[in-house]
Amino acid sequence: MDSSTQASSTTRTLPPFLHRAVLTRLALFLVVSLPLVWVLTQLEHAKLERIAQQESTQNVSNLARAFAQEVDSTVGTVDVALLALRTHWAGNHAEFARVVNGFDRELKSKVIFQVGIIDAGGILRFVSSRPGRLHIDVSDREHVSSLLRNPTDRLVISPPLVGRASGVVGVHFARPIFDGGGRLAGVIVASVAPEYFSRFYNNIELGADATTSVVRDGVVLSRSSRSGNNRYIGATLSGYPHVTGRVETAGAFRRVSQLDGIDRFYGWRKLPHYDMLVMVGQSASDARQRYASQQQYATAMGVVISLALAALGWGAITARHNRVHAQKALASAEARWKLALNASGAGVWDWNVPTQTVMFTPQAQALLGIGAPSMHWTFDSMAGRIHPEDHDAVADGLRDLLAGRTPDYRAEYRVERAPGDTVWVLERAMVVEHGDDGSPVRVVGTVTNIDERKVHEAEMRHMASHDPLTGLANRALFSDRLQQAIHLAQREKRRLAVIYFDLDKFKPVNDTHGHGVGDQLLMEVATRVRASLRQSDTLARLGGDEFAVLLPNCGTTADAMKVAENILALLNAPYQVGGLELHISGSIGVSVYPDSGPDAGRVVHQADQAMYRSKQEGRNRATLYGAGDVA
Repeated sequence: MDSSTQASSTTRTLPPFLHRAVLTRLALFLVVSLPLVWVLTQLEHAKLERIAQQESTQNVSNLARAFAQEVDSTVGTVDVALLALRTHWAGNHAEFARVVNGFDRELKSKVIFQVGIIDAGGILRFVSSRPGRLHIDVSDREHVSSLLRNPTDRLVISPPLVGRASGVVGVHFARPIFDGGGRLAGVIVASVAPEYFSRFYNNIELGADATTSVVRDGVVLSRSSRSGNNRYIGATLSGYPHVTGRVETAGAFRRVSQLDGIDRFYGWRKLPHYDMLVMVGQSASDARQRYASQQQYATAMGVVISLALAALGWGAITARHNRVHAQKALASAEARWKLALNASGAGVWDWNVPTQTVMFTPQAQALLGIGAPSMHWTFDSMAGRIHPEDHDAVADGLRDLLAGRTPDYRAEYRVERAPGDTVWVLERAMVVEHGDDGSPVRVVGTVTNIDERKVHEAEMRHMASHDPLTGLANRALFSDRLQQAIHLAQREKRRLAVIYFDLDKFKPVNDTHGHGVGDQLLMEVATRVRASLRQSDTLARLGGDEFAVLLPNCGTTADAMKVAENILALLNAPYQVGGLELHISGSIGVSVYPDSGPDAGRVVHQADQAMYRSKQEGRNRATLYGAGDVA
């Protein structure tokens, strides 16, 4: 058999898929199809990468907003405490330590770990954490020296510093103290542990390399991460968008951290009232991890399609494409729900706007007093569940959200779950889906119980305006009510009176029996006098054993003197305190408006002068300010 015959025989016996023409067409098909298959595979990888980046950017931006609200609330709480404590310090140095302890109990030691008073020379005169560590010169500390140099009433916040009295790292919040003449008398400082700002980190789910930071003037005040909370506090950031003079109040960016070298997506938001900003970061690797399985699946499908190279392969590509889109939609929905849950920590509701149907989680049902997991909802149906005083504000806020006038919705209101069962809630919501015409289709919201915070806010407002020993109005509240009473008296052409008195023989009681008995005596005096007055009258303790009474509707001067004589009789009656029978009296001065002059300061001054004339004339008497008195 010659060679040509052998070649012909071999060609005839080859399987069909090995024929030269088939192999050529297969090779040509592979040359055309394989690059397309793998280009499509790489495009899918890139798309998933973009989706991961977009979702991460959205998540960190939304969480930065929630973090900013928490930090803003914390700083506001510290500032309110500073203002209240400053008032108490100005009123009575001797009772200040007890007042600070009272604030500490109210705040449950969660915010402020130390309060300090520094005089105008920069010397530490009071510290709550270590009372023995006094007379320390802190005038070189910037948060102190800036207020001593420029004594304007403002809040100054320091970078993290080791306290010279406490020996503990803290962020120090400072305000100036002024004397009665408006001159600088010193600085009051409240110290907060950086760890307090780290609580938010425990409530987010952004992966192992997530971070939260509080920054001021480029200096890290607080930072939380897997490698340890506040490891980098005090570090200075450079090259970040929010510390390079830009005017935006919020934003997002990506960069490699100059602190730990991890590539992250960051969301940031400024707190303009306090010249601070917060950042929330998610590492790029953690952001990608959500779609790692989809990327692996895309590669596997590329291999299958490369091997199949047939119509079925192209069909599989289409099916894979549809499945990836479905998985992306599910992942996006999951991200929105997790974001809502992380931001609220409580119940979630989902409102289908076209059908007016709302779905509730069990937590939301319990909090709002709703018996079913879904209900038909309209603005009118809200009226039966929301407190009447809050209904209009809630409805207007939701209408603004649906109309696009606000990007999100936030409201604090009272829910009447049942007769006698009312609870304060914080509700947030945003439109998460729009129709083809741009109208809102779906709104997701969260609802959180804030009853405890509302109680604490009310208690702090009461402490700022009332005497901590007797519960009476303090000097600030008395002055405010006197101003209002004078405005009303001017408008209605009527008279008012101020009765100013202190206790005779009170100092011997303190010296003989101790301050504990003296305090009980002051409380007995307050109880006795308050019971004798009308509900519209105001009794205030101005400091020490000095008291004042405002009679906002006083018919005649004789009426005012009758009340004063009644108070004098009450003061002269014996007191039973701690098994002791105590005897005191009072020196009382009375001033009547408009006879006293045109303003509140004049009325109080004349009542005070009349009281001192009572003392000069032998005490235990009530004196009306008259023309012969020195104004």
